Amino acid sequence: MFTTLKTAVTKYLHAGNPAHGTRAEYHTTLTKWKEWGGGVPLERLGRKEIRDFLDWVYNRAVTQQGTNPGRTANKAREQLRAVVSWAWEQDLIDVPPRFPKPRPQRDVAGRHYLTKAEINSLYFATHTLDRPRGWNSLIPVTMR
Repeated sequence: MFTTLKTAVTKYLHAGNPAHGTRAEYHTTLTKWKEWGGGVPLERLGRKEIRDFLDWVYNRAVTQQGTNPGRTANKAREQLRAVVSWAWEQDLIDVPPRFPKPRPQRDVAGRHYLTKAEINSLYFATHTLDRPRGWNSLIPVTMR
């Protein structure tokens, strides 16, 4: 009897106690799998099917004008990889398939980190501020 990816993901999520957001991410990947037409059972899942699915996820993110399609594909890759590794540990599959390499992605999606020069400018602009009105804390604001 063959195991569907949906069954494997359900068992995988019930085996641990992931956060609600993590569960939602896995269900999003399952939805993408279904849209892609993933009727491949877990036991017959090979590198070609995984590559085709991840390429489809990437191309779909590009056509929907996603801000970081590489990250979208890599999240799906890591979730599939976690489920397949778990299935192998549970003896649901004999040998886990090889996964394609991750796609290039922006590592700071949606975040802006200050450069050293910006941090220094911010520090020197604020290190001599007077104590704000109503500041009753023992910790001083200034560093005079």
